[in-house]
Amino acid sequence: MHYSYAFTAGNFSQHYTLNTISTHYRLSHKIHDETFATSQAGNCNLYITISPRTIRLAVADVPRNKFVVLEDYELITVFTPLQVAEQLRLIAKESGLLQEQRWQNVRVSISNQHFTLVPATLFDPSHQEDYLRLHSNLNLELDVVLSNHIDNIEAVNIFAMEGVIYRMVQSLFSERPVQFMHQTSSLITSVLHQPPRKRDRDFYIYVERNYVTVMVVSENGLQFCNIFHYLSPEDFIYFIVFVMQEQKLNPEQETITVWGDISHDSALFNTMTKYIRQVRFGKKPVEVAYSYKFDDLFEHRYFEVYSLHLCE
Repeated sequence: MHYSYAFTAGNFSQHYTLNTISTHYRLSHKIHDETFATSQAGNCNLYITISPRTIRLAVADVPRNKFVVLEDYELITVFTPLQVAEQLRLIAKESGLLQEQRWQNVRVSISNQHFTLVPATLFDPSHQEDYLRLHSNLNLELDVVLSNHIDNIEAVNIFAMEGVIYRMVQSLFSERPVQFMHQTSSLITSVLHQPPRKRDRDFYIYVERNYVTVMVVSENGLQFCNIFHYLSPEDFIYFIVFVMQEQKLNPEQETITVWGDISHDSALFNTMTKYIRQVRFGKKPVEVAYSYKFDDLFEHRYFEVYSLHLCE
């Protein structure tokens, strides 16, 4: 089994004055099925995704296996983990989802470049910091090192998240345990649930602002997973073509499946179609249902949120 290990971006500055906190987010999208009320939280899972640019919340009704709520918060002029944590606290004052404690499960995914995959047979929990230190510039005074098992590839994802964000989430849900995972864990789990493949290998990407996760899957499972930081469409396509070349995939013949924060008329998409013959947008996971109110959303959006429902 072959994996590509992730590398890290530089540490964020932690300098920020608490008494200057103000609102630096906007609610860019909200869906609330009329059949859901927070009194039903005991039968529902709450999913939270946190990245440097967004905080997203979703609720899945477990008995009905159905998404019923989505809240998408865009972070604006937020530059440090402490600022992200403070915006999460401010969002919690407005969103009843983050004030509720009775959820069946609370699952939180973190998006950053601080992760590595280790085969489960080689994983020793007492050395998880050592594994990660090989691929990431850890600061154990600021970061928390965590791990989660990915069942369908028999691997452990070891990752770091900023301590201020970790403690903020824990403080919001002081009455119940929270399951933390790296975003790549849910993405990997979800792409391996995709319909049967007709090619030897499939190429998937998940796009965020300034970051792209690249995954290659064969009939034997995951072959490659890494996250790249880009600043321009030229950076973006460079990393994609680079991985294709390293994996001996031909851009003239392969199909790339795309999810995430990208649109048909974006510079990223237009640049990609100049170099890749076939680019298609991915679909929502089919293993779960969605309220009719989700019908107006693009199928390839919020894949990282939906994918949390497939994790254990």
